Amino acid sequence: MHIAIYGVGRSGTKAVQLYLAHQLAEKYGSTWINYEPYFWVDRKTFDLNYEGYFHHATAPHFTHTASDFSSRHIRFLHKLLRHDPPLVTKFIRGNGRIDAINEVLHPDLTIVVFRDLYEVLISLLKNNWDFWSIGFEYPISWDDFVEEVRRKELLDRFDWVMDRIHDRLDQNAFYWFTMNLAALRSRERKIRFLPYERIADTERIATEYIQPSSCPSIKEPRFSGDYIHTDYPLRSITRERRKISLINNLFYKSQLINRFGILLPYRQMGSRAEVNHNFQVIENLRLPQTDVQIGSKELFDYFNEEIKAQLQPHLVKPQSITC
Repeated sequence: MHIAIYGVGRSGTKAVQLYLAHQLAEKYGSTWINYEPYFWVDRKTFDLNYEGYFHHATAPHFTHTASDFSSRHIRFLHKLLRHDPPLVTKFIRGNGRIDAINEVLHPDLTIVVFRDLYEVLISLLKNNWDFWSIGFEYPISWDDFVEEVRRKELLDRFDWVMDRIHDRLDQNAFYWFTMNLAALRSRERKIRFLPYERIADTERIATEYIQPSSCPSIKEPRFSGDYIHTDYPLRSITRERRKISLINNLFYKSQLINRFGILLPYRQMGSRAEVNHNFQVIENLRLPQTDVQIGSKELFDYFNEEIKAQLQPHLVKPQSITC
């Protein structure tokens, strides 16, 4: 069993991955987690994945075929499969590449998580995120991204939209819109679309595909997405990759990765996880966040309405959950 999860950042994909990985680990004893391999080496998020980072930066953002990827990029994706199943792989930088990535990975099920644009933008502001840099040194080129969107004719009202983009928040909204639009145009057959407001449907998906012995609620505190990085409720033995990461960081700082693609590839990415039956409930030590509000905006309303309208025909009707 291999489940692939896609979604724009801040959309709830961490909670979905944690829940499904937990259910798989409970049934099979363990599961392999590939946590955003375009950015992190494993789910503990200690080491940046410079190899995945390079392929993300140099590949098309929107493509339906793996032939648009370099041979190195395809080998990189194949490495995600070098583990005994079950596997759960998550991308938040792959919505426009679902078909191309799945052509290599061949997952048994693909889930795409959608979340309301205003909620995503508020989460970005609260967490100091930005789809163009993610608080990291590498910025996505806005001009190159817009040109790719224009060239591939993703938008019906391209000029109308571009005339209404004036600041960084508008640019982030544009990224959200184009990525979700691309996901809705995926040709993948084994795909389930999951709106964040229906995240409890994850339980039904787990029952249908995993057939676990129990059906805990995804809304339990232990399935908070933040816990994907800890040994609660899943436990992992993390391999030491610090030497390779330090060398790749040096290559990155010297511009050798960006300019020439010089890096040390990882032999293995991700981590195996098993259920931690001896966990203790961890107190949420987060400080209360500042209240952030975003006023209604014509551009944002248009983006939201378009995605919701195109998403509706793809949704599975809610059903009762039975283990």
